[in-house]
Amino acid sequence: MLARHVPVLALATVLTSAALLPPLLAAQDSSARAPVPATPRTLRFTTDEGTWMSLDVSPDGRTIVFDLLGDLYTLPIAGGTATRITDGPTWDSHPRFSPDGKRIVFVSDRTGAENLWTADVDGKNPRAITRGDRAWYVAPAWTPDGAAIVATRRNGFLVNESELWMYPVDGGAGAANPFRPLPAAGSRDG
Repeated sequence: MLARHVPVLALATVLTSAALLPPLLAAQDSSARAPVPATPRTLRFTTDEGTWMSLDVSPDGRTIVFDLLGDLYTLPIAGGTATRITDGPTWDSHPRFSPDGKRIVFVSDRTGAENLWTADVDGKNPRAITRGDRAWYVAPAWTPDGAAIVATRRNGFLVNESELWMYPVDGGAGAANPFRPLPAAGSRDG
């Protein structure tokens, strides 16, 4: 008989507990749960090293572009003070100079998803090259003529399938794996 009433007793216990829960929560200190205001804050720091950084040297050999903490910087190759060329809440990474040294390509989530972007070397005039919302990009590089960008693209969430894609700088759809090897020719020895 008791076995038949156990599910009913369990349900009654859950419903009673749920009814008592709101007053218990209200009795707690509400200041501990106050939302954090969205006030912008400035963080100033000085460093002479970094980890997990990507960098590139300009074609003329005078400037380094690198990422640090989600922003892009340039630095004279002889040393000195770095100049931040991108900033804000976005995460910018993997910068590369164009072959003529006038632009950079980089990966950014400034539209809410990771995409390929180009900008002038001072960070001005950013322009999206890709406009997806389900791909991740790494290691973009310019073609020698500067007309296209090649990058590793990973599709989907938690999918470990990556391939090279090439995107025209002036717009247009990308091409998947433009460097796919030719099939091996048959030989007598197999």
